[in-house]
Amino acid sequence: MKKLNVMALSAHWRYILFAFLIGVVLPIILKLCHTPSVMIVLWLLIVFNVLASYAFGNLIKSNGLHFLFLFVFPILFLIGAIIILPRYSYYFTIVYFCIELLSYNLSNS
Repeated sequence: MKKLNVMALSAHWRYILFAFLIGVVLPIILKLCHTPSVMIVLWLLIVFNVLASYAFGNLIKSNGLHFLFLFVFPILFLIGAIIILPRYSYYFTIVYFCIELLSYNLSNS
């Protein structure tokens, strides 16, 4: 039983760490590297974060984490978007949450 609690705790921290890195740190790094806005929108906002949202939804369900963990990545992304990205990127928060929710509900646990 102790081993299961340790694994569950590590799943919490892994998820929060990756969500923080992808949602907050990655947009800041891309902006500091003077990445063109088109590349940020195409690769970061559309491709990479959509795939990350799908993976996070599956991981939350398969690791048996609480439903409220679905809000962690979109909220951390919103914080990163407020800090560095243009205002239209705020709407991607809703898209990421919907993709996580769909992935969470469609995954087999």
